Amino acid sequence: MRVRGLLLALFLVPVAVGAYFLSRAAAADGTPRCDGIITEYGDAERSGPMRPGETCDLYDFADGRSAGTRTYDQQRKAQEQRASHDRLTGGLWAAHGLAGVLVVVSGLRPARSDAGRRGGR
Repeated sequence: MRVRGLLLALFLVPVAVGAYFLSRAAAADGTPRCDGIITEYGDAERSGPMRPGETCDLYDFADGRSAGTRTYDQQRKAQEQRASHDRLTGGLWAAHGLAGVLVVVSGLRPARSDAGRRGGR
């Protein structure tokens, strides 16, 4: 019984990972968000939601340099592709975990004995 409990717990992990990816994809509202720096009029810089016509400077904070730029439309398309990828990845993780949970749970039922119906043979 301990092995089945461990297997059940191990298959619940991919279910949780799948739920995370699916919820992240569902939370994408379609408004492009710049994770880098948006240079506004003057020298003001900000990150966050973009407006049409703005450009996002994708800044690599680890290396301390620019990693390129994206326009509003390019950022929106990149985020749509990420959400699509998250839906696919989350669906596969969740399906894998649920299949494993179903196999483990179906194995928890006590086996029926056919010996009682056949007259003890």
